Amino acid sequence: MLQKIIIPSPVWDSNLHEIILDLEKLRTKRLFGDIPTHIFFQLKDIFHLLETLGSARIEGNNTTLSEHIEKKINKTNNETKNESDKEIENLENAIKFIEENTDEKTIFNRAYISQIHKITTDGLILEGSQYSGELRKHNVAIKKSQHIPPNYMQLNDYFNGFLDFINGDHRSVNQLLMIAIAHHRFEYIHPFDNGNGRMGRLLNYSFLIKFGFKVKEGRIINSSSIFFSDRDKYYDMLMMADSLKDEDLLAWCEYFLGGLKNEIEKVDSILSKDYVVKNIMLPVIESAEKDKLLTTQEFKILKCLIEKDDMQVKSGDLGFLDNLNPTEKSRIINKLKNKEMIIPLKENGRVYTINFINSYLLRGIVKILKDKGFIADFLNSNN
Repeated sequence: MLQKIIIPSPVWDSNLHEIILDLEKLRTKRLFGDIPTHIFFQLKDIFHLLETLGSARIEGNNTTLSEHIEKKINKTNNETKNESDKEIENLENAIKFIEENTDEKTIFNRAYISQIHKITTDGLILEGSQYSGELRKHNVAIKKSQHIPPNYMQLNDYFNGFLDFINGDHRSVNQLLMIAIAHHRFEYIHPFDNGNGRMGRLLNYSFLIKFGFKVKEGRIINSSSIFFSDRDKYYDMLMMADSLKDEDLLAWCEYFLGGLKNEIEKVDSILSKDYVVKNIMLPVIESAEKDKLLTTQEFKILKCLIEKDDMQVKSGDLGFLDNLNPTEKSRIINKLKNKEMIIPLKENGRVYTINFINSYLLRGIVKILKDKGFIADFLNSNN
């Protein structure tokens, strides 16, 4: 008979207990700050880019952040994408699926998890699956681990036990511990023939959304970055928890939840408009002007835009270009649109905001985020 998955109780006043209390405060924290929503969601897209790339690289994908950024800027088409590109694209699609199909009422059944696996492994050869969306039909070994996952003949029972655990009626105080233990137990079971690491990290995101970390309402969660800075420690902590002893599972929970707390606190700090403008956007456009990617007039328009409370601009706001007639102003606006440095906020409207996802500004945003410690060196290493 399979052992029921149990959540061990942390010691009162332990470091783990303090981490859980801090995360509970973050879970209910007011979000967005004062940054306009259309800017927030651009930042969120960048962190999704980091999340998906990092999760792929943990599994051995060799695409560096610099390479990925250039492909985004140059809009690599499907004909020139290799398997590494496709793997990252699949992870992006999986996150989109999770955000569109997960809320506090979600039941994590087989159909839900199978769909994520199908999306994650779609069209891949080396990192694909013989049985996409289905439990493995043979035994597997885990790289860098002495743990032997359950025999495939027992897998159905193990996976049903996992589903019972993640869908259980966990008290609020235990929900965070459930998320941490579920990540380990998913990797312990290794239910699919391939993609288990990517799936486990994607499910972290699903669980966090269900249990109140409101990514649709102003929160950015880069949960896989917990593991970026030291992959060996990630694997070591997973292996230690393979004993299934209470003390080892609690040590895993402290590692996992401590990393999650640090990442959430770090990323939450950029939800201030003042911080984003002074520390990210203004330096980026100043650098773009210096590198001749922007003319002086274009720079002035973007500076005017980001310093406005709503971070929007229309021709009527460009009083500092009074020496130009309306046609010349429109020409400058159109040039910025063609460079994709501004985008319209409303269909058929003439209200614009800055665009740093699919433009050359993206390079500058990523460089600043790296310099300020938001991006791990791991994403650009060749190892």
